[in-house]
Amino acid sequence: MRAKESEISAALWALWGGKDFTYFFYYVYVAMVSHPAIGITDLSSHITRLKSNDCQLFSVEYESIDPGQQFTWEASSADENKHKNRYANVIAYDHSRVKLDSFDPFPLPGSDYINANFIDGYCRPNAYIATQV
Repeated sequence: MRAKESEISAALWALWGGKDFTYFFYYVYVAMVSHPAIGITDLSSHITRLKSNDCQLFSVEYESIDPGQQFTWEASSADENKHKNRYANVIAYDHSRVKLDSFDPFPLPGSDYINANFIDGYCRPNAYIATQV
């Protein structure tokens, strides 16, 4: 176990006061690591549980989310497009980025780029566009 994981485990163990190891084990190592969906009927009790102990479990759950980049962002990092990104850490993923149409028969490199991605809506793919303002 890495140091950060053992610190989180120790913090949660302290929150529960070592009382119910079965629940502790399930919550930390099964629920939080895999982040399963929470049913609407369970949402209220889940939030109540996270709010206990001065909302420390909200922080623990947030910290357990892997922020790793799962997709490529080559267009965002291309030299001809970097100046079009308002923030260097907010990128447009290649698989869902909005591509601008070009009416020029010989478009310049990067002329199809805008820092924007399509986002699916409920039962509707590409329903929204997220971009930097």
